[in-house]
Amino acid sequence: MKTIKDDIVFEVREDGRLLDTVRKELNYLPSGKAKSFLEHRMISVGGSVTSKFDFPVSRGQTIKITQSTASSSYASPLPVIYEDEDLLAVCKPAGLLSVANEIEKENTAIRLLRDSGIDPLYVVHRLDRDTSGVLLFAKNAEVHDKLKNSWDEIVKRREYLAVCEGVFAEKSGRRESLLRETENHIVYSASYGEGKRAVTSYEVIKENARYSYLRVLIETGRKNQIRVHMKELGHPIVGDKKYGGHQSSLGRLGLHASLLELVHPRTGETLVIKAAPESRFRLPKEKS
Repeated sequence: MKTIKDDIVFEVREDGRLLDTVRKELNYLPSGKAKSFLEHRMISVGGSVTSKFDFPVSRGQTIKITQSTASSSYASPLPVIYEDEDLLAVCKPAGLLSVANEIEKENTAIRLLRDSGIDPLYVVHRLDRDTSGVLLFAKNAEVHDKLKNSWDEIVKRREYLAVCEGVFAEKSGRRESLLRETENHIVYSASYGEGKRAVTSYEVIKENARYSYLRVLIETGRKNQIRVHMKELGHPIVGDKKYGGHQSSLGRLGLHASLLELVHPRTGETLVIKAAPESRFRLPKEKS
C-alpha cells in the first residue's frame, strides 16, 4: 500500500467485496471510515469510481481512495451509474432535458451536473426530455472528440424498454426507414428520397389485453426514432401524444434507455452501462 498526496492506493490481495476489502486493508481506521469513503464516492477500482458496498473486486486490481482537495468528491444531483477519469454516465429522469434548447436554458442534465462541481463536462449524445435512462458524458475534450467522431464504431449496443399500446401480432420484428422532420419538429418516415436511415428492432417481453412491454434495440440513434417506428407499427408508446399515444397510468412517456454498451475510447475495454427503470415504469393494468 502507498499514499500519494493523501490518496491511498493498494492492490487487492484476494477476491471479495469492496467494503470488506477496504476494511481489512485499512484496519487501523475507525470502523465507519471505509463506509464514509464509499458514500462520498472517494473510492475507485481499476480507475472506475463506485459507491457500491458489495462491488466485486478481484486479486490484483488497484483500489484508490482519493482524499486530496484537488480531487474532492461532489454531490451529484442525478444518480451516477458509471464514472471513471474520462466518462460519466447518469440515469436521467423523465421530464428533464439533456441539454439546453431555445426555450429552456437552466433546468437541464448537463447544467445540473456542472453546477454540482463536475467541470469540464461534454455532451456525447442526448435523450428526449420525456425519456429516462442512461445518459453518457465525456469529462475531457480528448475523449469527447473520439466519441463524437467515432460514435457508430465505439457504441456496440443501445437497448431501451418501451411500453406500447395494443398487442403485437408479431412478437419480434424490425423496422427500417428514412426519417425526415417537418418545420414543426414532427419526425416521420419516408420510403425513398432524402432522410436519415433509422433501424429499430423489438421483442415483446410481456403483454396483456391492452398493452405490450418491449425490449427495443436501435442500430441508429435518430431523433424520436423509436417513437416514430412504434407509431407506424400501429402501437404508439404509452403517453406519447405527439406520436399517437394516449394518457396512461404511468404518468409519463413509456420509454427508458436501459443499456449502453461501448468500447472505452481510451482503454479499449468493453463497458456495459445499465440503468433500471423507476418502479412506476411497468405494464399498465388493462383498465387504466
